[in-house]
Amino acid sequence: MALSALGWVLVYVAGFVVVVILGMVAAREWGAGRPPAALQALVVLAGTAASALAAVRIHLLGRRQLRWADLGLRRPDRSPLHLLWQIPAVMFGGMVVSMLVLLPLAPGEQQGDDATSEAVGDLVAGGPTFIVLGLLTVAVLVPFVEEIVFRGIVLPALRARYRAAVGITLAGTVFAAVHFVPLALPYLLTVGIALCAMAEWYRSIVPGIVLHGVNNAVVFGGVVVGAGLL
Repeated sequence: MALSALGWVLVYVAGFVVVVILGMVAAREWGAGRPPAALQALVVLAGTAASALAAVRIHLLGRRQLRWADLGLRRPDRSPLHLLWQIPAVMFGGMVVSMLVLLPLAPGEQQGDDATSEAVGDLVAGGPTFIVLGLLTVAVLVPFVEEIVFRGIVLPALRARYRAAVGITLAGTVFAAVHFVPLALPYLLTVGIALCAMAEWYRSIVPGIVLHGVNNAVVFGGVVVGAGLL
């Protein structure tokens, strides 16, 4: 079931990307010119997340008669107040692991832009409207969808086959790997494993959505500050 659901997620996301590429090619052929980078970034980030969510809704919830609660969208078994220490602890832990892994590298090798970073930079460069829309996308929509996919589908599938520690580690590794950002891998791996552990501990992915959203908002805010817009 999990593999089938993930397969449909990939198909929907890939299909959306193909449509966007074809649309841009057609626009150029018709003389419409290339749309602004900020608009492209917003469409790609929001569109891929929405496509993945549509795949889950249609092929997992609709056809298999599951509920959102079956994917972890339910009331946590423990108090969400634990997030007051868990959020800074996870983010700080991720930074420490990243520094320990990346410090041996030369300063130049520690720098690098990935597609997501470039997209966020384009959104910030687009002005206040795109900053607000980009923040909502990066800190609300993307965490919501990614937690459903990785903690609501991937984690339970691996936990059904492996013991807790192995399943959590593998699910966190999958989360880190699919971002395709080698230099951010230590941080993503740390956060991914922590989010999986939290999903198990709370018996809900809702606290993980909050942590994921705060993390993304902080990163987005850092880009805004770095651009001198605040």
